[in-house]
Amino acid sequence: MREPDASQFKKPREDMVVSVCFSDLAANPATFAALRDVAATLDRAFRFREIILVVDDTQREAFLPLIAEVSNTRLFVVQRGTEYYDRRVIAAEEAIGDLVVIGNLDEIAQLDLIAFLGHSERESSVTMAFRAVRRPVKRLLAWPFIALGKLAGFNVDPSDFQSIAVPRTQLNLLLEHDEPRLALRFPPRDPRLQLDWFRTDRNVAARTAFMGLARRMQLLQTLLIHLTPTILSVVAISSTILTLLGIAYAAWIVGALVLVDTLAPGWLTTNAMLAVSAVFMGLSTLGLSLGLQHLLKQQRRLKGGIVPEEVNRIDLFQQVAFDLNVELESDGRAGPEVPD
Repeated sequence: MREPDASQFKKPREDMVVSVCFSDLAANPATFAALRDVAATLDRAFRFREIILVVDDTQREAFLPLIAEVSNTRLFVVQRGTEYYDRRVIAAEEAIGDLVVIGNLDEIAQLDLIAFLGHSERESSVTMAFRAVRRPVKRLLAWPFIALGKLAGFNVDPSDFQSIAVPRTQLNLLLEHDEPRLALRFPPRDPRLQLDWFRTDRNVAARTAFMGLARRMQLLQTLLIHLTPTILSVVAISSTILTLLGIAYAAWIVGALVLVDTLAPGWLTTNAMLAVSAVFMGLSTLGLSLGLQHLLKQQRRLKGGIVPEEVNRIDLFQQVAFDLNVELESDGRAGPEVPD
């Protein structure tokens, strides 16, 4: 008779809370079964965990039986059509764990989730999963995104898995970024962020090089939008140079008018119009670019996020206190009795 593996009797860790977030889920039996497997895997390794689901409001009823069955599962509904990257930000903002996984369910099924979390904790880094062997078509389609990502200051490679594991302190830095949607998918080039990779030999079988083209176009648009301040700075510099050239050209025209006795008919009028046009276009474009940069800075200060609706609420801290047999006292304490 074979002896049971000692790992089966390993006590779940009690020194941390783990959050696993999913933001792109289909309401079907395969998804529900995969989520149950994720919960069972986490329960074997961690005593305190939560699973966060961000779904369309039209999927609310389909997920209610699941959250009633799987404990510590939080369901958030957002308006249908909410962008994928916005959903990831919502999930990350709601997570309370010391270690947080923002995952894709198909990828998590192919990863050793506990080893993935352990790697992120051990290295204290933003950990991204990747597969070393990549298809040539994917490499070809990825290079424009990689180039734009470097210009924008992100580690962009669409061939990397969408799932990341990140400690709480690193997650706070990602959420504070000017563009958290991109930062949670492709960590920025920031010396405060330590980036590491978790190698896997497995791949998502159903995923092809041409899947998710709409999402990739959305990513390309987001990268270009994030490059707007850089582009506006280039435009401002170019406009300044154009204005200076226009002024220099006007000075050259005045010098020619003073030094040359006879000018060709129409020469003065034509060149004067060119100089005035150059100065006008340069000043106008410079003013527009500076104004847009100012508006962008104001918008970043005043920007607000999408507010989801939480369907069910769980009190994980109360559960921790109950499991550890800790009595929480209320803030209101009775004062000393005053003698009559």
